[in-house]
Amino acid sequence: MEFINRITQARAYASIISELFFGVEGDFDLGILYVCPGGAYDPLELCQALRGRGRIRHLMCCTCAGVIGSEREIEGVPSASLMLMRLPQVKIAPFFLSQFVLETLKRKEDWYNFLDVYPNEKPSFLAFADPFAFDINSFLAGLNSAYQGMPIVGGLASAVSGPGGNILIIEGRVYREGLIGVGLTGNVRVETVVSQGCRPIGQTFIVTRAQRNIIYELAGRPFYKVLEEVLKQGTDYDRQLAREAVFIGIAMNEYKQEFKRGDFLIRALVGVEPKSGAGVVGDHMRTGQTVQFQLRDTKTAHEDLHELLKLYKAKESVTSAQGAFVFSCNGRGVNLFKEPDHDIKIIQQYLGPLPAAGFFCAGEFGPVGGINFVHGFTNSTALFYPTLSNFGPFPLGP
Repeated sequence: MEFINRITQARAYASIISELFFGVEGDFDLGILYVCPGGAYDPLELCQALRGRGRIRHLMCCTCAGVIGSEREIEGVPSASLMLMRLPQVKIAPFFLSQFVLETLKRKEDWYNFLDVYPNEKPSFLAFADPFAFDINSFLAGLNSAYQGMPIVGGLASAVSGPGGNILIIEGRVYREGLIGVGLTGNVRVETVVSQGCRPIGQTFIVTRAQRNIIYELAGRPFYKVLEEVLKQGTDYDRQLAREAVFIGIAMNEYKQEFKRGDFLIRALVGVEPKSGAGVVGDHMRTGQTVQFQLRDTKTAHEDLHELLKLYKAKESVTSAQGAFVFSCNGRGVNLFKEPDHDIKIIQQYLGPLPAAGFFCAGEFGPVGGINFVHGFTNSTALFYPTLSNFGPFPLGP
């Protein structure tokens, strides 16, 4: 198994191609190209040039607002990052899924027949989607049901802020909507580190009354009263952050005795109903769930990525990952951290040196508690290992 990354922001077309293939020889099983378009960075022309220059059996491309390489993050300017992979004894199943076809996939068997991938093969998925004309939550729900516990990583294309402007390419075909992806089975294991960049405030509470995406009561008391008390017991800085945004952490296993980083799915508190004091949350809620209020800022996002990678490294003590894909929210980067290359530097600090590629997304895919979700303000990192070795399997991510 071999991963090779090349990243460029050269201006001239010939220089772009030269830098993407610098020192590269031979055949590859899979190539994934991320393009921040503009100037000479035409995604279709680049894909055609890559196919002409090298022998890549399967090639995918997604346009974005910025690209990530092994040592650099390039934001907001024309650029490209390419990952080339040799994947011996790995079955690669590429696919394109439109909204129309997605709506026909009702049963687990429909997914198996469409993808030609089966749960006993223990697949992992890489996927990239248009954020405007595709129901990503339905897609993730379908795969979560059909392939329980299997990781889906990737993100929403982010090159433009309106429908029809993002470009997805797979197997030489160009799409401006839907989703492209690959299922990987055989000699490959994918583990994940999903950093949602929040910290808890106050204690955990049981949801005692909820409907759809509205929480009416926590521990038998009105939602807003509980929130007021939690913030009153917090610091002045907590209250300052809360004026900007409050988040709800939903425990993925409410039967745990103690909760730690990575145990909560983070969703935004969209607002509070003035009359009832109920909280409107950016996800469906149900009675009986365990929740905890969360806050987010630059320091917290920085610490969360450090701590999760530190925990992961403590587990991963026998072998090193062969490559990584990094999907970071386009609200992170220099906008949040006020410095370039923030996330990739930390990843390399704990897990490197390793080849890495990815992009700044309009939404990031990754598992929390073994269930795949689309996130915001998140870094979702996928680490690739061969399975045909003397080493035993590691558990899936935090």
